[in-house]
Amino acid sequence: MNTSRIASRYARALFALARDKGSLEPVRTDLARLARLLDESEEFASLLESPVIKDSEKARLVGRLLTGRVEPVTLDFMKMLVDHKRETYLASIFRMFMELYKAEQGFMEAHVESAVPLEASLLEDLKSRLEKSSGCRIDFMMSVDPGLIGGFRLTLEDQQMDASVAAQLKRIKQELRESKT
Repeated sequence: MNTSRIASRYARALFALARDKGSLEPVRTDLARLARLLDESEEFASLLESPVIKDSEKARLVGRLLTGRVEPVTLDFMKMLVDHKRETYLASIFRMFMELYKAEQGFMEAHVESAVPLEASLLEDLKSRLEKSSGCRIDFMMSVDPGLIGGFRLTLEDQQMDASVAAQLKRIKQELRESKT
């Protein structure tokens, strides 16, 4: 079975359990914190990925580290992953859980790149327009890319609108090339 199918099954199972227990939001918060911990703590990542540490010892350590810090649903899930030797799929499971959560809550991801930082009022206006046109709440991210020269690039889920000066220059260059032939 491939990695994404395994991660998807575990993510869907955790999502359904958290929803049934009425702890969807706290579990989402736990997973976000655990994903950060996995990225930022070499010790935590090493603990989970180590083939040398016995599963029973991993489960005990995970229990000690997380008891009282995460929801019981999250704790039981983490222990179960260790018991079934699925802890290496943790990052993928977290990512897929978040996709399920956003879909259920009516969120869409939008990413705006601009050559210079945009004013907060402009970003808020853009967000409200996107929410109105999509009928969804927008989870908004912003980044700066000086290579755009000016303008912006907007990515909403899998759609992209490139209104950057760099893209316009590229189109003009292509048109000039085509007109020569």
